[in-house]
Amino acid sequence: MSTVDERVIRVTNRRFASNTYIYATGAGGRCIVIDPGIDVDAIEGELERQELVPEAIFATHGHFDHLAGAEPLRRKYSVPVHFHAADDRVARGSNLLMMALKLADRMMVPKDYVAIDEGLIWNHGDVRVELIHAPGHTPGSSILLVGGVAFTGDTIYRDDVFLVRLPEQDKGRLVRSIERAWDLLPDQTTVHPGHGAGGTFGQIKAFNLPLRRMLGIAEGQAS
Repeated sequence: MSTVDERVIRVTNRRFASNTYIYATGAGGRCIVIDPGIDVDAIEGELERQELVPEAIFATHGHFDHLAGAEPLRRKYSVPVHFHAADDRVARGSNLLMMALKLADRMMVPKDYVAIDEGLIWNHGDVRVELIHAPGHTPGSSILLVGGVAFTGDTIYRDDVFLVRLPEQDKGRLVRSIERAWDLLPDQTTVHPGHGAGGTFGQIKAFNLPLRRMLGIAEGQAS
């Protein structure tokens, strides 16, 4: 676990290293959970240590390393799970993917979830969750904006692009989605990716060389 900023706690899932984020809403020990990964015990342990109770769960996309903890948390806390409906098929194929990766773990696919799409998807008090649909890594991949920070899942990383050979990935759509985010997100936006460390969007635009190459930005060219 590491604290990323004042309201965001990052839990790195141990068995398959992805980032789960706990965002404290400031409303009586309440929080939201973003990208609940495969290590449910670690997520629940951190919630207990921080004395926080989830009031909603969100996933940036439907892969198991970002969604496997959603159903156990939904059942324990009786809160809704949100992800883009275009990733319904991806989510339902998660156990096959884990088998293909030779992982012993299996997940319960959320039977009831809130299908979310572009725009404002949730608000409580002064906390708003907005979605930018960013297909490419998966059809339903999304960037979640909460309190002025961006949770980018597997769409934007700090230091690399990590393209994978999965049937649902579409590099062309991914490039277009990142180009759209390039225009929408201010440089000072803090980015919390699905894997690895975070940074500001300005830093990523300037120093993520694999990303710049994928977007066709020449060395020395302003972003």
